[in-house]
Amino acid sequence: MQPARSTGLLGFDIGIAATALKVDTNAPYWSHSVPATSDFVHGSYAAVPRLVVSKGFGAGTISASYAKFSSSGVKTYGGALDLPIIRGSLVAPELAVRGSYATVTGVDVLKLKTYGLELFLSKGFGPLIPYIAYGRMRTDARGIVTPSIELRDQGNINRYTAGLRLSLFIPKFDIEATQAVQRSYAAKISVGF
Repeated sequence: MQPARSTGLLGFDIGIAATALKVDTNAPYWSHSVPATSDFVHGSYAAVPRLVVSKGFGAGTISASYAKFSSSGVKTYGGALDLPIIRGSLVAPELAVRGSYATVTGVDVLKLKTYGLELFLSKGFGPLIPYIAYGRMRTDARGIVTPSIELRDQGNINRYTAGLRLSLFIPKFDIEATQAVQRSYAAKISVGF
């Protein structure tokens, strides 16, 4: 939820983000795994709010995120590392590689991990920083049906992202859309420098 941008050693950002994904609540995968009384979906979108923190360290930027799914015990933790390939300037864009990792906890019968590697390109124009990215995401999912039966799925998915950051004096606003197997939309409000 941020453009490729070198923040330097003093750079710090903390904010609240939410990602929305369209869900077919009548699909068998959903009706068999989510209780009908769940308030996880609003309209036809599942929205996941999360806390996002990033810190510059000179050579790049490290980020962490935490989310809790609605009133359930399901949580996700993640992190990312941005390393610039080309540092942006007044006229040149910033090009960075981002490695990411996330895992889901709180579901005894499901283990899910994702790994990503993306190339981000961004260029600031005053308070606006548009950005695009392309990369691959690897998923590793294991579901336990019975103590002796375990289902496993691994996949590699292309990801395309387009976003925009608006940096005002105190708050920063980010919006982005990502196309992978499904399209998701995300927004973030944060403070930092």
